[in-house]
Amino acid sequence: MQIAVIGAGIAGLAATKVLTVVGHGVTAFDTEPDLGGVWSPTRHYPGLTTQNTRMTYEYSDHPAPASWPDYPSAQQWHSYLRGYVDRFGFGASLRLGTGVSRAEPTPEGWDLHLDSGERFQAEQLVVANGVFSQPLVPDWPGRAGHAEAGGVVKAPSQQLTLDDARDKYVVVVGYGKSACDTAMALSAVAASVIVVPRRLLWKGSKVLLGKHFEDVAITRLGERLFANPRRFGPVFRVLSRATVKQQGLAALGLVPPGRFDDIIAGTASLATDGFFDMVRAGEIAVRRDCSIAELRGARADSGTGIPEAVLDDGTVLRADLIVAATGFEQSVPFLGPSLTVQNADGEFELFRNTLPISVPNLTFAGYNASLTSSLSAEVGAVWIAAHLAGALNLPSPSARQATISRDLAARKARTRGKHASGTVVLPYSLGTIDAMLSDLHAVLPLRTRTAQWTRRSYSTDFRDPLAAAVRALT
Repeated sequence: MQIAVIGAGIAGLAATKVLTVVGHGVTAFDTEPDLGGVWSPTRHYPGLTTQNTRMTYEYSDHPAPASWPDYPSAQQWHSYLRGYVDRFGFGASLRLGTGVSRAEPTPEGWDLHLDSGERFQAEQLVVANGVFSQPLVPDWPGRAGHAEAGGVVKAPSQQLTLDDARDKYVVVVGYGKSACDTAMALSAVAASVIVVPRRLLWKGSKVLLGKHFEDVAITRLGERLFANPRRFGPVFRVLSRATVKQQGLAALGLVPPGRFDDIIAGTASLATDGFFDMVRAGEIAVRRDCSIAELRGARADSGTGIPEAVLDDGTVLRADLIVAATGFEQSVPFLGPSLTVQNADGEFELFRNTLPISVPNLTFAGYNASLTSSLSAEVGAVWIAAHLAGALNLPSPSARQATISRDLAARKARTRGKHASGTVVLPYSLGTIDAMLSDLHAVLPLRTRTAQWTRRSYSTDFRDPLAAAVRALT
């Protein structure tokens, strides 16, 4: 079977590898000139490292070097993904620097219109373009005048460099991982760095009360805790007080609103090493609970244009460089509007975050954002391979639709609508994997599942069940 994959990031590479191993002809397309998605060198930004440890971020059958730090750099993780492709020998299946502008269903499968002007026919299409790949940069009023005065607006993934910020007045909009990472890195060369978060988020400490974050969040007990925050209120009150004390948030005036379990609604961001220390030292300023109302290129007495950002509280900031760490757009622009994969609220309606109800010959990879994204992508790839082989005993379309609607409603309520168009499955990183493994009849051994209740779940825990599922398909 000829299969086209759109995207060569974490999920696209896993899908290409697995589908090739089970005997399909696979071609993966990506607009970037190199593989890796967010780990492609063209997407790197200063200070970028993995948020997971390498032990929970690696694929199950391709361990990262033990000599690497727990949180590898962007360059290291790109080399890790390159090694994955080389090890399993599917580099020839990747067409990098080649985007897909339009994908049209045909009686035989799909007709892809490539940016190069070529056409490509496939029997199956796997969408793996990434739910956190297209930066969503606000169209602030006055942006043209700001640019005329020499101001620059960039998302972190838009080839942001230290030279962009050297001796400049920098405003970082946002409070997620990329916002704090870039604020830290750019503060070493910038004249000033001010972070402007519309809403403060709870940020986990890598180690709190003697426990590593992953030894709480990526365990079966941790999922049970975060899924039932009111039942375990005393636990979260302890975690909240400990976090405020350890990070010094009260003295900084940076205690987030709401409860500590709201961290799941913020995609479980970890505090960037040294960030709060830099705020405490005055090297980074935070203007909390503010947004940019407009940009402008003011005229100084000298007649020199000065790029500025005006906040909604009236504050005017010098803003030579604005880093828009303002999230991502979840979209599939290459699919026509007649193909129903999203509901009226823009949520993707996908069974197991993979299979649409009404569009044949189409699956999605990596549309299950979690704390174990590489492993989740790998499990999803095996699930897709089994589906194409007719090896899954799926519920009826109406039962699948009911499951989708129930899951989306729960995710929306849990995250107050910040569920990335329905693709964030937190806190059920392991629960989502369990459901897919059950479909594959590849359940983990009881001993492993028991151990995962109180210690973090490593990707290698799943190596043998996944390998057995793949062998069954070949």
